[in-house]
Amino acid sequence: MGREDNKETAGIADSDSVKQMRMSGSGGFLSRLWKAVFRPHGDDFEKRLQHISKEEAAVLARINRRSRTRRNIIRHLIVFSVLLEVIAVGYAIMTTRSMDLNWKMRSFRVLPMFLLPALSSLAYSAFVRFTRMCDGRDQNTLERLRAERQAKIDELKEKTNYYTTQQLIQEDEDMGNLPPFVLLELEN
Repeated sequence: MGREDNKETAGIADSDSVKQMRMSGSGGFLSRLWKAVFRPHGDDFEKRLQHISKEEAAVLARINRRSRTRRNIIRHLIVFSVLLEVIAVGYAIMTTRSMDLNWKMRSFRVLPMFLLPALSSLAYSAFVRFTRMCDGRDQNTLERLRAERQAKIDELKEKTNYYTTQQLIQEDEDMGNLPPFVLLELEN
């Protein structure tokens, strides 16, 4: 009996999800025809501005995530290089203790002690350059998106006569600030 109840509720949930999919979808033939006839043709400003905002948010999130990751990786790189340097110094001390080694062999065994800091600094500078390059690219993308959004807003303002309407409102406000006797003279 419990299984039958689950099947019934599952059937209800399935039918609800189907209804929601139908309602959230593009609709039927008549809906598409209605949109094609009565929707203003050309650029869909709202969708484009939403897309630009989403892309801008994604770029900002990527910059923030890269910043946090960069600090974490640099911290690990420093700890790892210090640890390897301690190991290299210990190796150099342990392997060069015998007196019968010539200077070439001693220098070869001490070499990791000097190479590891150089390799660590090289890895650090390469990583910092790479992240700066990525940040610069994302910053350029962000500036481009902001400029595109501003251009779309300006284009929308031009199409909707925003500037003319704003000028009329300003003139109306200026007329409202005039003393009443001046308004009477203007009407005559």
